[in-house]
Amino acid sequence: MTEILTIAITGATGFLGRHLVEQARSAGHRVRALTRKPVNAESDSEMTWITGTLEDRAALKTLVAGADVVVHAAGAIKALSRSAFFHINRDGTEAIAEAATAEGVKRFVLVSSLAARAPTLSPYAASKRAAELVVEENADQLNAIILRPPAIYGPGDGETVRLFQMAVNGFMLAPGHPTARLSLIHVADVASAILACCVSPQTSTHFEIDDGQVGGYCWRDLAGAAGLAVGRPIKVAHLASVFVWILGIVGTLKGLLTRSPAMLTLAKVPELLHRDWVARVQRPTGWAPKWSLNDGFKDANDWYSSQNVLKRYF
Repeated sequence: MTEILTIAITGATGFLGRHLVEQARSAGHRVRALTRKPVNAESDSEMTWITGTLEDRAALKTLVAGADVVVHAAGAIKALSRSAFFHINRDGTEAIAEAATAEGVKRFVLVSSLAARAPTLSPYAASKRAAELVVEENADQLNAIILRPPAIYGPGDGETVRLFQMAVNGFMLAPGHPTARLSLIHVADVASAILACCVSPQTSTHFEIDDGQVGGYCWRDLAGAAGLAVGRPIKVAHLASVFVWILGIVGTLKGLLTRSPAMLTLAKVPELLHRDWVARVQRPTGWAPKWSLNDGFKDANDWYSSQNVLKRYF
């Protein structure tokens, strides 16, 4: 019989967090979730929303008090500056880790990123590695596990929707070199891996996880899976590095003008052009991925189509 836990979650209203909350509750766990804005929800003894931010020490104390596990899934994937990345990703991790330590929480799970493996490539990667270091310094007290997923996709993702938008129009623009390879993972598999970490007897500096595809994928593999999902052949156009840099300049300038951070910026380009984002797999005890790329892309495309967000122009 699965042990019923009280799990405190940050980032619960985000793409991954929503799936994590759903799976945790389906498994019978009691969930506490931090949210910036009050949530209008029916009274539920097994689901508690704590209004506050990672800067609100009182809210964090309330969130983690009496919890068996803290899952820190909150973080920034785009920001206007290096300092903004570090403030959210490193300083936010420090705040929740301190709260968990003070309350004697039995297990702390940090959802990091495969990008943390190469912190010199971008401010995002550096900030995620800095967050890991915060947890590593207190790993024994926290009984910590650090999870490094690769690119996450699935229903509800606002970033990989761009890939499917290209696919329904019959093409895919791929940044960088044709030999570049990357791992992917469906959001439901990440959520189940996190829950496996909550009960695992292991303590490890890092777990890198993926969908089970040894050696990862090239962009033509992604195009093939996307083509099956949308029901049409996909042509792949590899963008020369110079064009990726130009797009980075455009994204940076747009972000500065609108004060709204873009995903593709000058600082992000070296990360995008990196040729090896293949996970060096080490799995939490009792966990294995369930979603293949073909099935996962079909699941994501079906959701996007149901939301009527994919527009066909060609």
